[in-house]
Amino acid sequence: MNKTKIKLKSPEQVTDFINLCSKYSNDTNLYDGSVAVDAKSVIGVFGIQEGKEIEVEMLGADKEEITDFYSRIKEYEVS
Repeated sequence: MNKTKIKLKSPEQVTDFINLCSKYSNDTNLYDGSVAVDAKSVIGVFGIQEGKEIEVEMLGADKEEITDFYSRIKEYEVS
């Protein structure tokens, strides 16, 4: 699946997003320009400026997991 643009606007959203990503076995990356961060890393995700538009991408063999993930991140998507 392609990268999707999101915004994490509060510390609570960041925490909820990390918890969501941690439920999946597939790798999930956040991209802030040319910097890639593991979306399951508390330190990495909190290191991204809050409210900044970033891209998220889930990679892995479990296609059902990927589809489920993208359906659950709609609240974070940039319209």
